Amino acid sequence: MNRGQRIGLIALLAFGNAQIALACGVCVEKPEETVSDRLLAADAVVIAREDRDNPYSFAPVMFLLGASNDVPIPFLVDSITKRRLDRNPADGVLMLREGNAWSRAGYANAAWRSAAAKILAHGSDWQIDPTARFSFFEAMLHGPDRFLREQAIDELSRASYDLISEMAQPINGAVARQALTDRSEIPWQSFYILMLGLSDRNEDRDHVRERIARAARLKGEAHLDAWATALIEVDGSAGVTRLVNTWLEASHQSTEALRDVIAALTVHAKYGDPSLKAGILAALARLPQQRPEVVGSVAVAFGEIGDFSRAEVISSAMSRLPAKEKQRIDAAELFAAASYLYRSQNAGITAFDPLQGN
Repeated sequence: MNRGQRIGLIALLAFGNAQIALACGVCVEKPEETVSDRLLAADAVVIAREDRDNPYSFAPVMFLLGASNDVPIPFLVDSITKRRLDRNPADGVLMLREGNAWSRAGYANAAWRSAAAKILAHGSDWQIDPTARFSFFEAMLHGPDRFLREQAIDELSRASYDLISEMAQPINGAVARQALTDRSEIPWQSFYILMLGLSDRNEDRDHVRERIARAARLKGEAHLDAWATALIEVDGSAGVTRLVNTWLEASHQSTEALRDVIAALTVHAKYGDPSLKAGILAALARLPQQRPEVVGSVAVAFGEIGDFSRAEVISSAMSRLPAKEKQRIDAAELFAAASYLYRSQNAGITAFDPLQGN
């Protein structure tokens, strides 16, 4: 994973221009866009089948969006798809065109054709109402069509935690735990971990606690941000206390693990049980003096939670740093801290201009 990016819950935090550079133990990423994003960006969306006059070539048989521009579809009909289409004359392959470039968007059976038409009809409203987008795909999560379930998981896994935590029917814990053993599901593992946190089964809750205990023993864990978020969902204030004692107040924990736990605490302070917020803010406020290398991560957390009263905490930690130690701190951390201080001193300003300084 490139520096400045990460998968899992950290993606749920809108860092703005204060990106914290973090390493990831699993370098498999989701596609940058969902299939729905591609549909909504297309100039033309068509159902294509084998061209009767040109065997093994595709030709549009129905336009869901746009019209022909005489640019042929460049893909060949492979033998598996050909047999499937021969058996199902009402089906096709969904093709998208942006400009003159074509791409495939899945085998278009009746279920996917219907869903694609609804996405095209309602997708323009989703920027205004992201809750409607979430609800649309949540309704597909437990349906019979595997492709639509996969699209639903890809969409829901990118949503903010306030929407995820209010799901009417999360993925079953047994299904989520099975997915965590499937390497093809690696890009969505954080989402499945969150499903365990929302489960009402004792075995799933115990599994979350066991993974947190393992992470403490090993001084890290893939998707620790998700496991920590799930722990707070399961154990509430006791979960917060456990994370604070095990990571924030333990000098031996790695910087990467600290950032993961900060992310989880931030999510719950922002979206979770309001009674947890004060304790989380207090724990975060103690951290920069103890672990100045995460001063920027703490600053980002304060900003995400909406608390701009902690400038003294951040500035004090930075001013006490010896010059040599400051040079060893990630530049993104220092930038994030400076951005928070600028925003604290300039109410309503959400961007930091390094050319103007702090």
